[in-house]
Amino acid sequence: MSTDGDSITTPLVRGLLAALSVLGISLAVVVVPALAAQVAGTASSATALDAVLIALDVLVLGHGGGVVLSTGVIDGAVTLTPVGLQILLVLLAALSLRRVGHRLELVRGDGVLRVGALRDAGVSLAAFGGTYAIGLAVLAAIGRSADAAPMVTSAVVSGALVAVGGGLIGLLWSLRREPTTAVPGVRVLELLPAPYGAVARSALLAVLGLFGAGMLLVLVLMLTHVPAQSALFDQLDPGIVGGLVLTLLQLALLPLLAVWALVVLLGGTVVVGTSTGISLGEVQTGVLPALPILGALPEPGDLPGATWALMLVPALAVGLGAVSLVRDVAELERRERITAWIAYPVVVVVAVLLLAGLTTGGIGDGRLVHLGPAMATLVLPLLGVVVLATGLVLAVLATDLVPWTRRSIASLRERVDAAESAERGEGADGGRDEVADTADDEHSSGLNARDEGAEDGDDQDEDPDGDRDRNASSADDADEDPLSPRAGR
Repeated sequence: MSTDGDSITTPLVRGLLAALSVLGISLAVVVVPALAAQVAGTASSATALDAVLIALDVLVLGHGGGVVLSTGVIDGAVTLTPVGLQILLVLLAALSLRRVGHRLELVRGDGVLRVGALRDAGVSLAAFGGTYAIGLAVLAAIGRSADAAPMVTSAVVSGALVAVGGGLIGLLWSLRREPTTAVPGVRVLELLPAPYGAVARSALLAVLGLFGAGMLLVLVLMLTHVPAQSALFDQLDPGIVGGLVLTLLQLALLPLLAVWALVVLLGGTVVVGTSTGISLGEVQTGVLPALPILGALPEPGDLPGATWALMLVPALAVGLGAVSLVRDVAELERRERITAWIAYPVVVVVAVLLLAGLTTGGIGDGRLVHLGPAMATLVLPLLGVVVLATGLVLAVLATDLVPWTRRSIASLRERVDAAESAERGEGADGGRDEVADTADDEHSSGLNARDEGAEDGDDQDEDPDGDRDRNASSADDADEDPLSPRAGR
C-alpha cells in the first residue's frame, strides 16, 4: 500500500464501488421474487413495472424506512420492518467492506496495524455509507406510484445506518488473523481494552441466547399450529412460484416474530393491533393479515399460571453470559472485575431494548397502526430478569459463597461424624459396664449364698453340742434321782 497522495483516492473509490455493488445485489434480492410472482400470478392484473415498484417499496421497508400506502384497503404509513431482510442487507454490507479491508491491507504481516490504516478505513467507510444512502434515496424516489410512496428521508437515514453498521462490522472483521508460529492471532473483540472485550463477548453470547430462546418458542408454536397455517395457505392458493415468494416473505418476518416471542418470554406484552396484546398471562388478538405464519399465534384466552415459569428460559441465557464473563475477568484486578460486572447487565438490557424497538411499527392508520412490543411493559421485567440472573451467578461464582458453603458443610459433617463416634464409644463402654456390674452382682450373690450356707452349717454344728449337753444333763439327773431316796433314807 503506497503512502503518496493516491492513498486517499484508492479507499474512496473502493468504498464507492462496494456501495454500488451491494445496492445492485440488494435490488436483485427483492426484484427477482416480485417479477417471478407477477409472471406466475395468472389472476393478477399487475404488470412487470408494478412488480418492480413493489420490490422497491419492500427494499425501503427492509432497511427500516417507511412507505405511505393509499390503496383503499390499507391507508397510511407502513413502518413494520421485515427484520430478516434487514439482517441480510447488513450481512451484504459487512461482506463487501470485509473484502475492501483485505485489499487495503490494514494489518501488516506481523499482525500490527500499518501506518494510515485507520485513515484509509475511515475514508472507505464514509464513501460506502454516503453512496449507499444516496443510492437508496434515488431508488425510493423511483419507487413512487399512485398507491405507494416511499419516504425518501427515512430511506436516507435507514440506508446510512445499515451501510455504516454493516460496513463497520466488515472492516473489523477484516482485521481478524489466525495465529501462526511467528505472529500471534488478531481477534476483533480483543482489540477492546480490558475488561470491555470480555463484556462484549459475554453480552453477545447472552443476546444470541435470548434471540435463540425467542426463535425456539416461535418454532414450537409453528409445529403445534400446523393445521391453522395450512388452512391459511390453502385459502391464499398462491401456486408454486407464489408459494415460494410467500415463503421468502415469511422467512423475512421470522426474526421479527422471534424478537416478539422473546419480549413475551421476558414478561412484556406484544401488541398485534388496537386493544390486543399477547403476554404470559393472556392472549387477546383480533383481525390479522392473512399470512400463514400468523396462524401460529396462540388462541385468545387466559393462559395458566405455570406459563410464567417460561421466564426462566431467558434468565438461563443471561446466566450463561454471566458465567462466561466471570471466567474471562477472573485474572483481572478487582476494580476491573467490578466494572465488568456492572457493564454486562447494562449492555444486555440496552441491546434487548434496541432489538425490541427495531421490531415495532404499524400497517396503515387502522387497527394495525400499533404492532410489536409495548416498551413500557418490557423495561421492568427485563431489568428484573437480567439483574437477578447476573447477581445470582456473581453470588455463586464471584464471591466466597461456594467455598464458605463447602467449608460449612464439611465442618457440619465432621461434627456429625464426631458425635456419632462418641455415641458409639459411650454405648460400648456402657455395655461393658453393665456386663461387669452383672458379673459383680452374680459374684456377690454367690458369696452371700456361700456365707448363708456357712452360717447354716455352723448352726447345725452347734446343735449337736447342745443336744449332747442336754443329754448329759438328763443323764446326771437320772443318776441323782435314784440316789435321792436312799440319800433321804
